[in-house]
Amino acid sequence: MALTPFQKLELNKRVDRIFHAPTNASVRGHEPEIAFVADMTGDIECIHSSIKDAVSSLKQHDKMFQNMRSNVVYWTRHTISSKVTPMSFILMGKAFDAYSGTGDIVDVDNIGNFEKLCEYLKLYHARCRCILLFMDYSYEELERRKFYITDRERALQSLNPFIKYRLLIITKDKMLTGSELMIKVVNIDGQE
Repeated sequence: MALTPFQKLELNKRVDRIFHAPTNASVRGHEPEIAFVADMTGDIECIHSSIKDAVSSLKQHDKMFQNMRSNVVYWTRHTISSKVTPMSFILMGKAFDAYSGTGDIVDVDNIGNFEKLCEYLKLYHARCRCILLFMDYSYEELERRKFYITDRERALQSLNPFIKYRLLIITKDKMLTGSELMIKVVNIDGQE
């Protein structure tokens, strides 16, 4: 699922908007951070190539990304683990070489739902000013699965107050911000 030139351009513009939004102002003394979340239930090679393409595109787009601290979050249906991974390691293909499902793992029962991922991001990656979630599904399929949300109220609480401004979900054919997702979450019950 390598990103197309059009997707790279859209990614650059959306990430710029996230970093420069008034609600996402930088904190004095803290260097900006970015997190790449990999949905490990899909095709890992596709996810990895998409993350590599995104890193390459961001580094070429703005020098701000040259030395930015980055994290890779591995999200499976049973665990979430994260690792500080320099963007250069991601470009060299080493971000997934050492992934074994062990390390800094938070074991949570039934973690496969989206709201638990957001709770994890809120607790452990609050310093990240941009969170890119890569999924190996089409947008239509993700919408059909109701975005893996099992508890609507908990999902809304997890996205508030700041995750909704920092999150960008990248599917095979579309990108969706956390704010756009929140509108969809509010309307989930109305669709049934």
